[in-house]
Amino acid sequence: MPKRISLHSTYGRTEIDDKSQLSDNFDMPSITVAPHELRNMQNLDQSDMTLREMMEDSAATGLILKAAKPWQDAYSKLYYDFLDGVQCHSSEVQIFETISDFIEYCTKTLELMRGMKSKVESVDQSPEEISLENERNTWRLVYCLYQNRLDSVDNTSGIEHDGTSYISEKEVIEALYKNSKLIREYQLIIDWLEKNALDQADRLPSLENFTDRTIPWENTFHQLKNKKSGIPFASSRPLVSCLDPDAPIREGKALHDLDQEDDARLEKRMLIEVRCGRLQKAQALAIHCGQHWRAACLLGWVPYHDPNYRNPSSDSKLPVEGNPNRSLWKLCAWKISNDVRVGQYYRAIYSSLCGNVNQLLTIANSWQDGLWAYMKTLLDIKVEAEVRGFMPKKFTPMPDEYWKGENSLEDIFYELEASENPTIRTQAHEPAHRIQKFLILDKIPTGDLESMINKDACDGQFLRFLAHLVMFLRQIGKNLDEPAADRILLEYVKFLVELGDPTLIAFYTSTLPRDTQIKIYAQFLEKVTIYEERKKCLSAAEGANLNVEAITKLVVENIRQKNMELVPDDLGGELTPADLEKISALDWLTFYVSQREEALWQANALMRYFLTSQKLDAARKAFNKIPLDTIELILNEFPGLQNTMENLMTNNILPKKASSSIREYLCYKAYLDAQEGFSEWFSHFHHGKPTPVEDLPAYPSFTEKVAHEHKMSQYNIELERWNSTMQHHTKAVKQLLFNVLLFPDGGWLVDSNNGVNHEPTTPEEVLRDHQLENLRKLCLPKIVLLLYSVMSQMNEHAECIQLADLIAAEQHQLYKVFSKEYLRELLKKMTESSVALMDQKRDPWGYSK
Repeated sequence: MPKRISLHSTYGRTEIDDKSQLSDNFDMPSITVAPHELRNMQNLDQSDMTLREMMEDSAATGLILKAAKPWQDAYSKLYYDFLDGVQCHSSEVQIFETISDFIEYCTKTLELMRGMKSKVESVDQSPEEISLENERNTWRLVYCLYQNRLDSVDNTSGIEHDGTSYISEKEVIEALYKNSKLIREYQLIIDWLEKNALDQADRLPSLENFTDRTIPWENTFHQLKNKKSGIPFASSRPLVSCLDPDAPIREGKALHDLDQEDDARLEKRMLIEVRCGRLQKAQALAIHCGQHWRAACLLGWVPYHDPNYRNPSSDSKLPVEGNPNRSLWKLCAWKISNDVRVGQYYRAIYSSLCGNVNQLLTIANSWQDGLWAYMKTLLDIKVEAEVRGFMPKKFTPMPDEYWKGENSLEDIFYELEASENPTIRTQAHEPAHRIQKFLILDKIPTGDLESMINKDACDGQFLRFLAHLVMFLRQIGKNLDEPAADRILLEYVKFLVELGDPTLIAFYTSTLPRDTQIKIYAQFLEKVTIYEERKKCLSAAEGANLNVEAITKLVVENIRQKNMELVPDDLGGELTPADLEKISALDWLTFYVSQREEALWQANALMRYFLTSQKLDAARKAFNKIPLDTIELILNEFPGLQNTMENLMTNNILPKKASSSIREYLCYKAYLDAQEGFSEWFSHFHHGKPTPVEDLPAYPSFTEKVAHEHKMSQYNIELERWNSTMQHHTKAVKQLLFNVLLFPDGGWLVDSNNGVNHEPTTPEEVLRDHQLENLRKLCLPKIVLLLYSVMSQMNEHAECIQLADLIAAEQHQLYKVFSKEYLRELLKKMTESSVALMDQKRDPWGYSK
């Protein structure tokens, strides 16, 4: 578990257990980040060494780094880092460990990017750095605010005081921090702003040199000491006559020009340290420059406390803490902050300690500076009001303008958005600061976040941040606009789809609503064609608990329904890339045994499409996609069922869909086998028959006669062999063709009824029945004509005539699938067979006379 925030009574500072400052929570270990390619994560270790060598190699030039931009790899690695962070801490109790990891990822990536960019000539921050720094700061804000909000409550009992016992200002402030969650939150926001400023200051260390550690105002002192003899580089203005701290204001005269420049730099740097929350560092700078009074004056705000009232030992006396005249010091600080004779930065330092927001805003150069000024003032007034309202002693009154500086948080942000400073006003409307504003107000308008993703400037990294912010808010039970939150997550998933890593896509898809999960992941899988990549995608989906079966089904359906329109002039049966894509999609349903029934159903639907388009080759390829053990595996799901043809054809034993799928599949098998059998027969009949021997010339020689007899002998042998083979082929192909025409239990592509109502109940079933009926009308007449062609070519005209009985039989009702055109063509051919029979001295029906 992360360290829990425990705020104690230190006015103006929040402390953490284990004697660490709140800002220390934000400092994460520095870990070298290995750059990598998004789709080649296995090379991380090797890439890490390469990057380290590049950074440590002094010969690596800035131009090379600038051209290659290797920090982009480190920046892109954040997608995987955040995924690891979410997966490593999945429980709700670990939510702040996850946020802590997010802060660490952003911090170490910033360090790595800046470390590499330091070799480039330009020192300006790139947009990536600015964006990542803002994100890091936002996660810090989330960490401190929501840990305080979730782990603590207001204590309304307050501090008890009977009016006679001693109570100090420090104890009142301690009690206020302990009992008021809102006051703690104000302090946390200030600490957060100061930590951010500290990072900025440490990133660009100061190169200022105020003075050597000697005496204050040494140039003024040297000129005053040598009035008579004079000195080089003397000040051009009248100097003070004394060197006490108040002399410049009291006398209205200036210091030496060089001392004034040193003072201006010192005051500015001291203000920077105060802005960074390092008041002691500011005091140390003043002492270093010999101006101890500046350091002492900055301690006047410390609340007074005499520990001896509660000291159990009367033998020793403990030192008193703080300033007993703090209220008087505060009034003086207020007046100094408004005194134009005092330097601007020095006035700002006192403004931060006495709550003079107007003066503090004059030195604000950013949105965070402005927010810090308002928050410092707000907290100062809240604490001061508590102390003065609780303590019985008299305090030096503060001017009315001081109390008017109190603003609500809503008013503060309104003032920042309407600031006269164009920089603050512009930054207040930037997405990062708007989000920070929402977090501070604890009002998350998800619709406003959704509007941010519609801007062109919204890149993948910002989408990643928004997505994880939404996930965090959901995990802590925050009420959100769910459609807007889903839209944010959806946009991030769509971006990840472009990257193509199934691990990322699957996990974040699982955060979407169930129906959207299936739709989005199916759309992603449609583009995956390599078998091994498909296995990885399904494995990732399983790991993310996605509905893999529904997804793969939708993938096949989506691909199958692409380009379904049939062009009448383009029914030549040639395979197209779209056809191959549809056939390949069937593989998605063969990875899992539990989906064999669905695979059969989808393959049947695809074969219906191909046969309607007269694409036999495509239909055969689709048929071959179904593993040979599919029917057996389907039957194994129903214990006690015998694997017999009767059971395969019976719908009242198997479930309706399973029975229909198996039967339809076997119908296509019979039809495709018949077509292949006819193709083989046709090829052997027209191309396998031996070529007749040419006749002898009119006056052949003996040699020619011998050669001709030999050829005739060979020809007769080959012809006899061919006739034997043709008899075998003819018998086989006739059997295959009759298998289609005489398909059992209702006929070819007719679902078995057997007492079960087969009325279609869904649009899908209605469409299927319509397609099956059309296929019967398209394919069965062709099978009859093929069968006639085989028997006619083999001089089996009597059997050709018998086809009429088969077609007219009520048992099979094949006549119902014949159009007038097909019947006319068939009757014409039968007429030819009758003529041939009569030529053979038989009657027209094939019987002997």
